[in-house]
Amino acid sequence: YYMFCRGSKNETRGFSCGLWVLMHSLSVRIEDGESQFAFTTICDFINNFFMCDDCRRHFHDMCLSVKTPFKKARDIVLWLWSTHNKVNERLKKDEASLGTGDPKFPKMIWPPKQLCPSCYLSSTQNTIDWDHDVVYKFLKKYYGEKLVSSYKKNSVSVSKEEVVAAAEEMTVPRNALVVPVGAAFAIALASCAFGALACYWRTQQKNRKYYHNPHYLKRYNSNYMVMNTFSNTENERIKER
Repeated sequence: YYMFCRGSKNETRGFSCGLWVLMHSLSVRIEDGESQFAFTTICDFINNFFMCDDCRRHFHDMCLSVKTPFKKARDIVLWLWSTHNKVNERLKKDEASLGTGDPKFPKMIWPPKQLCPSCYLSSTQNTIDWDHDVVYKFLKKYYGEKLVSSYKKNSVSVSKEEVVAAAEEMTVPRNALVVPVGAAFAIALASCAFGALACYWRTQQKNRKYYHNPHYLKRYNSNYMVMNTFSNTENERIKER
């Protein structure tokens, strides 16, 4: 996903954008029964591993504001989308006052009307009335099949740049043959983060499986005892020889 998140300046976008794309793409691929587990995993990962203290604290506060457990996959998809827009709203103000934003990719509410006009029931300068059913369908398609097809397309050839808010689509220039040191370092960090998240997610899945299905754990312990007994028997035979 890093190729979609390259900013016009080295210090903009990159890792945080790639992490958002990863979380969105994970959210649209879970089942109904996994929604609360996915929510908890995402919140725990950001709280424990994200390096920006202020970002981590704000995200943690938004996680704590959720009082009712998620029951459907739709819930986590829309919550993550809403949370991302809240983050963009806050960062837009901060970047405007500090002059730290990316001029080519300013923070904005997503999706913009040009990408999903039917997502908007009505809008004013300060408020937007969303059609959440349409938004959900859009997110499922965008972070599902469209993200995969865009990745494959951009890995072979380059199309025109499409400027969107969370710039989940940004093409790679044709002459980009050398990766800057800063970009390479960011890629390494992103890879470590993605690997850690996948490992953490998998560990939590195993723990949940054993918690809800104790017979798996019993079977594992039984197999371990059989293997250990067999090993001890073989060692005794070797000594007798």
